[in-house]
Amino acid sequence: MNQTKMINTEYVIGGVDIHKDIHVAAVVNESNQVLASESYPTTRHGYKKMLIWMSSFGKVSRVGIECSGRY
Repeated sequence: MNQTKMINTEYVIGGVDIHKDIHVAAVVNESNQVLASESYPTTRHGYKKMLIWMSSFGKVSRVGIECSGRY
């Protein structure tokens, strides 16, 4: 499910739920408001697109990923 809220913020935090073929990413602002979520392929190009997408909401201060024991 993709959802986008256009809220301008200076710093954002990314979160990534990893899977074999796609990663599902979300961006939250400093007030823990979810700004958007999106999925990307697990390729070099997909990772670059995900970081560019996260950066479009503000300066990315950090990105957390779920435990990646299998990948």
